[in-house]
Formats: sequence, C-alpha cells, structure tokens
Amino acid sequence: MKLRWFLILLLAGGILQAQTEKQLFKRGFSRLQISDYAGAEQDFSMVLELNPRNDAAYYNRGCARYFQGAYVTANQDFSLALDINPANPDAYYYRGLSRIGMQAFYEALTDFSIALKGNPKAARYYQGRSKAKIGLEDYRGAIADLEYAIKYSRRKEMAYYFDRAEAYISLRMFDRAVADLDRVVLNNPSDPSAYKARAAIKLQAKDLDGACLDWSRAGELGDLSAYDMIRKHCNE
Repeated sequence: MKLRWFLILLLAGGILQAQTEKQLFKRGFSRLQISDYAGAEQDFSMVLELNPRNDAAYYNRGCARYFQGAYVTANQDFSLALDINPANPDAYYYRGLSRIGMQAFYEALTDFSIALKGNPKAARYYQGRSKAKIGLEDYRGAIADLEYAIKYSRRKEMAYYFDRAEAYISLRMFDRAVADLDRVVLNNPSDPSAYKARAAIKLQAKDLDGACLDWSRAGELGDLSAYDMIRKHCNE
C-alpha cells in the first residue's frame, strides 16, 4: 500500500513539474515577445533548473541575454542549445551575432555559414555574415553577402542598403554608397537618419553642397543635431 501511494505521489510530482516547466516556458516566451528580457531570462533559468536538457530554453535564454548585451553568456547558452540540438540554424545565427558582439569575427563567420547551410535563402543570415566580414575587413565579401540578403528579402529591408553603403564607404566607392542611400531616402522620405547618413558620405566624397542640403532636410524632419553639422561645414 505504501509503495502504491509512493508511486502515485511520484507520478503526480512528475506531472506537476511538467506543467510548471511548460507554464514557465510559456511565460518566458511571452516576456521575450514584449522585450522584458530580464524577466524572460529568469523564467528560462527556472525552466532549466527543472529540465537541464531543454534546448529551447537555452536558446531562448540566449536570446534574452543577447538582447541585454550579455554576449558572453548568450554565446554560452547558444552553444549549450546546439550541443543538445545541432539542427537549429537560428541558434547558429544568434551565436554568430553574440560573437560579433564579442568581436570574435572569424568564429561568427563560421556560425553564419553553418546557418546558411540549413537555410540558404535566409536574408538575415547573409546580413549577419556580412557584419562578420566587415569586422574582418573583407568589404567585397560583405557586399556580395548583402546582395544575396537584398535578393532574398521578402520586404524592402533598408538595413541591408545601409550596411552595403558602409562597406562601399570602406572601399571609398562613394557613388555606390550614395546610390544605396538614395534607395533608403526614396523608400522612407521622412526618415532624418537616412539624410544624415547620406550627408556624411557626400562630405567624404567632397560634395559639400549635397551634404549641406541633406543636413538641412534632416533638420526640417526634426533632427536638430543636423544644424550643428550645417554650422560646422556649410556657412563658410
């Protein structure tokens, strides 16, 4: 009789733990969705105390830590997730981003390349690898990856054009950098940051009149810091 009750209690405890694990995971995921990263990290840590083999909890806690800027511990969590489930390309992707945050660019490059083997049409994976290549000063390689990112993007992701413009600037290919930011301005003509970025390129390209016009437009759109640039460069 005692053995029977022991088994019943053991079974009930297992069911309760499974329910608690599921509830904590669900709450952590909800907190992750609303950018409560500290709360999400806490919930996923509690999940892992109950089940240290939950690869999804390591992955999601890694995301929570990454978005808090804790790149080293995020990298550790993604590695643990991949030890349990190596078939998760997003875990390689986010580990790559964490390693960029750690300035481990070559290791990040390897992660993005593995992620792309799992999903060769993921635009953001190409963008991630381009950032690793920029960190390694492989600007032409970064441009090639960003061209794939633009090709496979389902929406007009202006961040890809911003990043490609950065790579073009490093190669002093100012005309192409300006052309990329022309696309950004055309897509969102009310974004002052696009005008400021284009002005900075035009200044390097010795197109002072064009730079001053862009700063003026950025100022009109509410970026008052653009007027500091006008006072510094445009009133001679």
